[in-house]
Amino acid sequence: MPYPPVTVLVAAYNAARTIERALTSVWRQNYPEMEVIVVDDGSTDGTGLRVQEMARGDIHLIRLEKNLGVSGALNAGIPRAHSDYIAFLDADDEWLADKLIKQLPIIEARPEMTMIACGGESVDPAGRTFDTFGLELPPYSPREFWRALLVQTYFSRSTVVARRTKLLEVGGFDEALMVSEDQDMWIKLASSGETGFVPEVLVRIYDLPDSLGARYWEREAEFTLPMIRNNLTRLASRLSKREMRQIVGHRYAATGRNIYALGRHGRGAALVIRGMLLGHRPLQNLGYLISAAPPMIRLKRHFRRGSRANEGNVGRLP
Repeated sequence: MPYPPVTVLVAAYNAARTIERALTSVWRQNYPEMEVIVVDDGSTDGTGLRVQEMARGDIHLIRLEKNLGVSGALNAGIPRAHSDYIAFLDADDEWLADKLIKQLPIIEARPEMTMIACGGESVDPAGRTFDTFGLELPPYSPREFWRALLVQTYFSRSTVVARRTKLLEVGGFDEALMVSEDQDMWIKLASSGETGFVPEVLVRIYDLPDSLGARYWEREAEFTLPMIRNNLTRLASRLSKREMRQIVGHRYAATGRNIYALGRHGRGAALVIRGMLLGHRPLQNLGYLISAAPPMIRLKRHFRRGSRANEGNVGRLP
């Protein structure tokens, strides 16, 4: 079974505390031929110096004079890759030892495949696993999986290996997107060929309070919803009007729930209601808005406190 060369691409911004863990997981790979490109995206915490101190083997450091954001950093690294395949790794995540050796032979054997992903686990700052993801995917064929990605994202960036030529062909990552730039890329890649997947946990994603996702989560509606609409317009000839309505309805409702959970109740509720009007699970979403409303939450807390107080009094003599 062939093991083609692969380029590991890491975009790092103020990642001096985590970059060692990420790069160590690369060097643990049981894979014969790798180059590593780290793009220091204008860091101010000595990230580049830390990479130089750790440097071993075929590793290249690209220093950007100013912070371009993750899309700009990745776009700076992609043309510098010498391999036909690029494996993405966020600077605060890590791979399990056999990730690449399980993915590369599959995509190498199928010229139609533009990218391949895998499952992973979410880890808290203390290193405790609190969730797994991506192990059960919707039943779409490899050539039709872009439909599932329009509805929701199933792949974390650190799970993906993609063909370099395809990344360049679709124009790289959209630098106007502060969030969801990876979702946008996966939709573009998936809609231009086949999508592969290894249904195993091969990546650890660290849920850190200062991560990019945590910083920009509240702006999901500002970037993600227009991105989905742009892709729907691009793919309109391959979708029915009913499918497009369902996708938009799901996205509005899901985004609204996320924003609502962050405490922005007015904005979140408005998006959920818009999703309901588009036909996405109106009863279920109405139930969510009622149960998650601040007065209802306060009422639940009141009853829980009363219940605990009563339990404490059980068996006591008057």
